[in-house]
Formats: sequence, C-alpha cells, structure tokens
Amino acid sequence: MKKIHITLISFLILAFAKAYTAKAQQDFKAKATYVALTKFDMPDDSTMTKKAESDPIMKQVMEQLKKGSKQEYTLEFTRTESSYDKVQELATPGGPSNGFSMSFSTDSGVGSTIYKNLNEKTFIKQGNIMGKEFVIKDELPTYEWQLLNETKKIGQYNCFKAIYVPVVEEIEEEDEKAEEEENSSMIAMIDNYDPTITAWYTPDIPVSNGPGEYHGLPGLIIEVQQSETTILLKEIEMNPKEKLELKKPKSGKEINQEDFDELQEKKMKEMMKNRGRGNGGIFIQTIGG
Repeated sequence: MKKIHITLISFLILAFAKAYTAKAQQDFKAKATYVALTKFDMPDDSTMTKKAESDPIMKQVMEQLKKGSKQEYTLEFTRTESSYDKVQELATPGGPSNGFSMSFSTDSGVGSTIYKNLNEKTFIKQGNIMGKEFVIKDELPTYEWQLLNETKKIGQYNCFKAIYVPVVEEIEEEDEKAEEEENSSMIAMIDNYDPTITAWYTPDIPVSNGPGEYHGLPGLIIEVQQSETTILLKEIEMNPKEKLELKKPKSGKEINQEDFDELQEKKMKEMMKNRGRGNGGIFIQTIGG
C-alpha cells in the first residue's frame, strides 16, 4: 500500500511538472529592441563612384550612401510567434532639398513590419512599392545555417556564430538591351557583393527567432550581418508585464513574395528608365539585413 502511495505521489509530481513547464513555455514572452545600421563604403574605383563624377543625382546618392542610415526596430515574441516593427521617428527638420529624396529598403523584412508564426512556418509582411501598400503572405524562408565553433560575448550573452550562403542564380539576359537595363540598376553598381549572412545567436534565450525574417537557430539571434547592413540587439525585457502587440499587417493588396519581388523589380526598371526627367525620389534596395 505504501509503495502504491509513493508511486501515486511521484505520478502527480511528474504530471504537475509537465503542466507547469507547458504553461511556462506558453506564457513566455519578451520584448527586444534592435538597431539596424546600413552604410556603404565605396572604393574610388567602384562603378557608382565613377558614375557620380558625371551624374549630379548619382553624386547625391553616393553622399547619402556614405552617411548611411540607422533605425530602431522592436521585436515582440513568444516561443512560437513574433512581431517586428519599426520604431516611429519624427521627420528630420528641413527634410530633403531640391525635391531629392532617398530611402533604404532591405531584404529579409528588416525594413518592414513582419509577423512570424514559427509553428506554421509562415509570415505576413507589410510591403510598399512606389507608395502602394501590399500585404505579403508566404512561407518563411529556409536558412540552411552552418553552425560554427566560434564564440563571442555580446552584452551579457554568450553567443555562437552561424553562417548561411544563399544560392545566387545567374540570370541570362534575352538581349543586350535587357542586359543594359539590368546593369543600370543600383544593385549592379555595388561591386564585390557578398550574399553571406552571418548570425550570432545565444542558447541563453532558447527561442528559434530573430529580427526581420531571420530564424531557425537554437537560440535568439543577437546580431546578424549581410552585405552593408548589420542588426544588433540593443536591449531586451523578458516577460514584460504589459501585453504584447503581435501585429499582423492588414493594409494593402494581398500578394505572395515571388509576385511582389517581380513587381518591385519591374517598377525599379521603369523608374531607372525615367530617371533624369525630373527630380523624383531615388529608391535604393540594399541586399542584406
């Protein structure tokens, strides 16, 4: 009888522990602030530098690229869901002069509001092309991370290094005219582009998530770098008292990622053809971060 009593108590303790662990996982939440830095350091013999010598608009673009951009983002997340959103800022006094303006846009959803569902492996992202809003719904990209033994401490967290090298497909142009249009884009002018994504993650926060669309590592991504963009964790609050706002973008036409990318590329080519007819805005798409 005593043995049965002890067995029953052990069973109840085990059941309680499992229930407590499940509830703790369900209740876990955090709010992190990341800083995204994008800056281009163009060599004197680069394609863009040479074009800037004879093109006044390109010269202004080059000056802005060298100054770079800095923006803060908030990542609110549980173990299975997250919302990544830009911290709103007041407009810069004075604003752009002579009708010239330039915006930085980045891949991996870094420059836009994005909701991720890790269980369903899907995302909902806010997109914008020439002022038109889109809601991009699709499957989360798969990152085939290579986990390395290299470590470093970022703030209070022990971090491990991981890299991912995307497969860059070579596109054969149909004719010389199409090739010329492609080479006139801003992306083609960035020499020695390296698509490698380098991430630093910490198992101290066992959540397979990170800024933008980045995810898939055995710990929260603290820092990530691709091309000219670096994103770094500034601060994090574990289990904040206030309720999280896991935003799902709703404003705009619904579209998948592939169709959005094709439409964006088409509009960029049209814009480059019309460049020089007026002092319109310049749209820069930086691959990274």
